[in-house]
Order: sequence, then C-alpha cells, then structure tokens
Amino acid sequence: MSFARYFPGFKPLLASHRGYGKYGPIAENALPAFAASEKLGFRAHEFDVRRTADGAVVLLHGPKLQNTTDGSGRIENSDLADIRRLDAAHYLTRTGSAGKTRPVPLPTLAEVLSQIPEHSALNVEIKRDRWDLTPGLEDLTVRVVTLANAERRVCFSGFHFLTLWNLRRFRSGIPIGLLIEPGPWAVLKLHLYRFLLLPDNIHLHFSTATPQLLAKLKKRGYGLAFWTVNDEDVARGLFELGADIVITDKMEFIRKFPAPKPPPPAAKRRKR
Repeated sequence: MSFARYFPGFKPLLASHRGYGKYGPIAENALPAFAASEKLGFRAHEFDVRRTADGAVVLLHGPKLQNTTDGSGRIENSDLADIRRLDAAHYLTRTGSAGKTRPVPLPTLAEVLSQIPEHSALNVEIKRDRWDLTPGLEDLTVRVVTLANAERRVCFSGFHFLTLWNLRRFRSGIPIGLLIEPGPWAVLKLHLYRFLLLPDNIHLHFSTATPQLLAKLKKRGYGLAFWTVNDEDVARGLFELGADIVITDKMEFIRKFPAPKPPPPAAKRRKR
C-alpha cells in the first residue's frame, strides 16, 4: 500500500522542501519558491504552517519570526495585518546566500493552495512547539484545506502528539502523517505513537530507515515519506525500498527523479 490509497493515480514523488529548499536562493515557504520549483518540474511540495493571533494559517517554519523575517517574537502573538508587513526573504540578505532581494510576504495557506497547480501533491506540516497545547491550529488548517476543495491533493504531518490527536478526532478524511525525529528512541516512539494515534502515513528522517523497518511498515499499509534527503544515492535507495515521497533541498535532483507527467485532460465530446 502507499499514498495511492488516497490520491488516485499516485506515483512516487520527489518533493521540494519548503518550496525551493532550505538553503536555496529563494525565500523558503513563500510563493516564489513554489513557482520556481514547479517550473523545474516538481509536482510535490512540503511546507510548514502556523497560526496568527487572529486565526489565520500562515506558512512559517519558526518558531520565531526573526529566524527568517525582519520581525521578532512569535507569529502566534501577532495579527495577520502585522505579519503582512514582514519580509520573508530577510534572512537571505542577512546570511549572504543571495544577492539583493525584493521583500516577499509570508503567504497564507489559502493563497498557497490557490497558487500551486492542482496537479501537485502538498505535504502540510503543522508546527507546534514541544509544550504548545493551545487549541485551534489543526481545526483552522483543516477548514482552510476543505474550503479550498484541496482534500484530494493534501496530506498532513506533524511531530506533536496533540496535532495528530486533533486531526484524527476531526475525521476529515485527509491523510495524516506521523513525523518521527531521528535518534536512539525513534523506532520505539514510532511504534508507540502509531498504535495510539493511528496515522495513515509515516514520515521518517532518512537516517532512521532500514530495509527491515520499511518492509514492515509497507506490509502494514502505511504510506512512507522521508526527510530531508540531500544525497542522491540515499534518495535512490529509499525509492527502491518503497518510499512514496522523498523530500529534498536539492532542486537539481528533479533531473534524476523526474515526476510522472499528469494524464492529459479528457477530450470533450462533440455536440451533435
């Protein structure tokens, strides 16, 4: 089994990490990044969402605004109107990873869903910090996806126990992915959480993957996604072991792992 259970005609895909890669010359989690990776041939994207104080769902890895923008503090403490004034590309100038850049706004999830073509699969990672127990984030995210009629091309993922608990409780039908951090307890946590939270898919760091573990998870019917793979041989090996999605910062990988072309639109019947 694989992501094909949820997405008709699904084939294994290479996904862009935060739009155009974490280290790319285009602002991460921003509309220009998705447009650029789509132009290269990517047909799957992973990105992060958080909520504002007034209930908007916005793309940002975080946890602090100053990590990538010219703002400060937490997005959860700011209204959308204030967030709109920030430059999502500020960190590129600060780190010297790009030349002079124009200001780029932080997009809302609704804007991203409307701008990325419908042929592309979207992995929406819902970001909660370790001790964040505030209500509303998952509910708001599901609502945005549903209102955009994007259920058939979106899957959710999250590290936080509460995120998966809430998503499962909503019964939206949108597939849910359990994200597991790498480390000595990764496999134990994976097995504990998959029994407690009943995810549809498993999202692992590539370092946790072994042929035995992947075979066991595939046999149990889980879709498998892997992050963040920047070595071509590792990516190839994961696909050979049955990976459904491999997430990468390396935009040039799309030449090695091109996305399947979408089927042509059905021909319209001629009127008699």
